[in-house]
Amino acid sequence: MSGITPIKDFAGFSLNTQMTDQQFEKLPKKKEYNDPLMKWPVRGMAFTNDIGAAIMDIAPKAGMMFWVPALMYFGADIYDKYRNDKDSYDPSAKRGMKQAAFQAFASILFPIAAVHLGQKTASIAGKMGKTGLSLQTREEIIEHHAEYMSNYKLRHQAPDVYKKQYAEALDNYIDETMRQRQTKNPFKIVMNAIFGGKHRDNLSSANQRPKIHEFITERIDKMFETRQQLIDGKKPTGISEKMFEKFQTLKAEYKKTPAHAHDYTEKAAKDIVKAIEKNKIFKIKFAKTIGGFVALGALIQPIDKFVEHVIIEKFVDPSLKHFDGEQIKQFKQRNLKT
Repeated sequence: MSGITPIKDFAGFSLNTQMTDQQFEKLPKKKEYNDPLMKWPVRGMAFTNDIGAAIMDIAPKAGMMFWVPALMYFGADIYDKYRNDKDSYDPSAKRGMKQAAFQAFASILFPIAAVHLGQKTASIAGKMGKTGLSLQTREEIIEHHAEYMSNYKLRHQAPDVYKKQYAEALDNYIDETMRQRQTKNPFKIVMNAIFGGKHRDNLSSANQRPKIHEFITERIDKMFETRQQLIDGKKPTGISEKMFEKFQTLKAEYKKTPAHAHDYTEKAAKDIVKAIEKNKIFKIKFAKTIGGFVALGALIQPIDKFVEHVIIEKFVDPSLKHFDGEQIKQFKQRNLKT
């Protein structure tokens, strides 16, 4: 036997009638609200800034540009939550602040920390290679040597003398770097560990410094070997045809330039050696970037859930309770006058 269900205030008006349970079940149900700004791929705009953070090392300008769509998304989402209660217009400062907190943690702080974690993990994993050095250490040492090399005319340097002089400069660089990284401030230590682009790597440790010298000595030997082969007109082993063609082009250009006409081959060879070092640095940075992307992809959804169910529900919501009631009414009166 069917029961009788009184219907009141359905679809926005009162019905002074009754219908059976079967008839009630057939009534159209109000669809559950799905926030379009929280659906993928639109939600993905919130993480373009994190992509920017991941590629900052290899493409700084592009990394900065990736913040633009993210900031547009943050503004649209926060304003939408402030202005609307789902699909109903009902401005609420509390909702706006809550969503701002969500975006700050779920789209900026934690994802960027995840990117840096992935980059640091990839860097440390580099120690398993034959050099025994992290990617970060290799990058720093190659950059230092490239800068040092730029200040010398290699044709005036015997390889053994050059290596001895650079070894002294390298030791000074290591000592200075370690002095700059020393800090006893616990806040700085924590912030650098989470959000810093570099992990703590003791370049001056007893087993690290010899590995660094061995690593760069091998690169210097290869540098002089490559330079000599280029000067002799031979294609060095390990460089691409494209790079060798670039050497030929540079040589022809410098030959036409009065300032370099007397040493155009030497100048072109040095430029190619520097380009090889820059390519090596780029490959190292690219490997760290991949690590950042892997960590971001693996952690992005857990971050969303953690922020929503822990940060927001347990910390943000309770702290926003004082925005209820009379205070929110006063806020509306002050800011929503037509």
